[in-house]
Amino acid sequence: MSIQYGNLDLQPQEQEMIKKYIILAAFLAATLNISSQEAQKGLFISPMRDTPSLSASFAELRNDHFHSGLDYKTGGVIGKEVLCAAEGYVYRIAVSSSGFGKAVYVRHPSGHSTVYAHLDSFRPDIEEYVKVRQYELKSFSVSLYPVRNQFRVSQGEVIGRSGNSGSSSGPHLHFEIRESASEDPLNPLIFPIGIIDRMKPGIEKIIIYPLNSRSTVNKSNNALTIKTLSTNGSYVVPNSEPPVIYGDIGIGIKCWDTFDNSTNRCGVYSIEMVADSDTVYSFTADRFSFTESRYLNSHIDYRAKVIDNEYIHKTYLQPGNRLSMYDRHPGRGILSFRDERDHKVVIIVSDLAGNRSIVSFRLRSVIEPQAEQASIKYSKVIPYGKSSDFTADGIRVHFPPLALYDTLFLAYNVRNHSRFLSPVHSVHDATVALHEPVRLSLRPDSIITGKEEKLCLVQIDRKGKVSFAGGEYKYGFVSADIRSLGDYAVSLDTVPPVIRSSFVTGADLTHRTSISFTVNDDFSGISNYEAYIDGEWALMEYDAKNNILIYRPEAPRIKENTIHRLELSVTDNRGNRTTLQSEFRW
Repeated sequence: MSIQYGNLDLQPQEQEMIKKYIILAAFLAATLNISSQEAQKGLFISPMRDTPSLSASFAELRNDHFHSGLDYKTGGVIGKEVLCAAEGYVYRIAVSSSGFGKAVYVRHPSGHSTVYAHLDSFRPDIEEYVKVRQYELKSFSVSLYPVRNQFRVSQGEVIGRSGNSGSSSGPHLHFEIRESASEDPLNPLIFPIGIIDRMKPGIEKIIIYPLNSRSTVNKSNNALTIKTLSTNGSYVVPNSEPPVIYGDIGIGIKCWDTFDNSTNRCGVYSIEMVADSDTVYSFTADRFSFTESRYLNSHIDYRAKVIDNEYIHKTYLQPGNRLSMYDRHPGRGILSFRDERDHKVVIIVSDLAGNRSIVSFRLRSVIEPQAEQASIKYSKVIPYGKSSDFTADGIRVHFPPLALYDTLFLAYNVRNHSRFLSPVHSVHDATVALHEPVRLSLRPDSIITGKEEKLCLVQIDRKGKVSFAGGEYKYGFVSADIRSLGDYAVSLDTVPPVIRSSFVTGADLTHRTSISFTVNDDFSGISNYEAYIDGEWALMEYDAKNNILIYRPEAPRIKENTIHRLELSVTDNRGNRTTLQSEFRW
């Protein structure tokens, strides 16, 4: 007699085998986790005084990269004390209008480093050191490397204040633990730093992908999406006939993890897929290298990300996916059954605290094609792993050897458009990911004499939105290194940036601690800016995401109770410049 397990009609011995496997896997994971955390106990403490509440976890799926640390919530406010997680010395300080914003890096005797990013301010002596160097270098953005032990820190010492600087989308602290020798980020949850996690991962759906033109799912070459149902902590697919598959098939899964004290959907620690009792795929987020972070675009269903802004883990590997977070299994997670019978597939999603969720389902394989081979229209085959070029009238494209994750059947089309200085060239579409930039050259139909340096490439997205894509005019073509495929054309940018001051010229700003300016460029974007007060260079903080420049007047850098002359110049990425001249009393 068979016993129902999830939606699988298993024989008793099969059910017992899966139970034993799950129990053993849970025991080993818990044992290893306890052993590892005991060994690391006391090495690091939480970087925040409050009970930890996470908004993002390690290796969470992001735009073109894996998240490299933990994001601590700060209650929607800036200025909370940030504590050094262990004793050591500051070896790097960075300030930028994007990325990590204001960040401090600390080296520890254990062979680890920690990073504290998106800060509002540093410890007072570090803050003064940074300001002095910014004035010396005449730059807001700096990357500084103090001499060893110039800034010592103790465990639990306040190293700065939390903020919302750089590319942060809201006030929080980004915290990392790295291996010092390699600078590889490690999963901070390996260490006991006070994060409570009693929550099981969530699984929303699975996707079954035909991987080539001959493969089918239910007699179709299109992917099949199946929503899951939760039953007592396990997940199943709705009771129905198993999908019928033929040829090479891949599986995708939408899943996430959550933590106590937070409702945010965070990244998962591990995913394992078992087919007919054999592990065919496993992903574990213990560490990665920044040089390989872009392989995320091969790890995910890139098409789903581009079209629906949805992150799906693929449980199979493309030929060009060299991410180190996989255990390498024969077949690279691709299911290719050569028989006519049902096959059992189990996917286990786990976190570092030993919580796990499981989804199980059947696939029914057949040995005869279920439909005619899908027709693929293409202009040229661009092989994976080899340098290749595509040319047509008015266009040249160069693909470096490692630009693609798999062989591309390049589709190319061209159409006229009166808005641009060239036709619109459709270089395949944006749903195919690039790992390395591709060199794209387009020939403009006409050139305005003296405006050659204003020419640029633009990308037109699926909704018709036009964005600057860079480029340089040379030998009759505008050429740029592009990071995504899609629709491109040649355009021109002759419009300078716009500057708006927060005060009228001659205003009395005596009691103001800051003066702000709004700077906008609606096309190529801000390239650089310079400010002078009474003929001397002035430090302006640039908040790029809010298009704001902030000046903080202070004595003795400027004389008090005096009329001051200000000159602010802002230049965009095509060399168009706007200069604002004004006066104020301070």
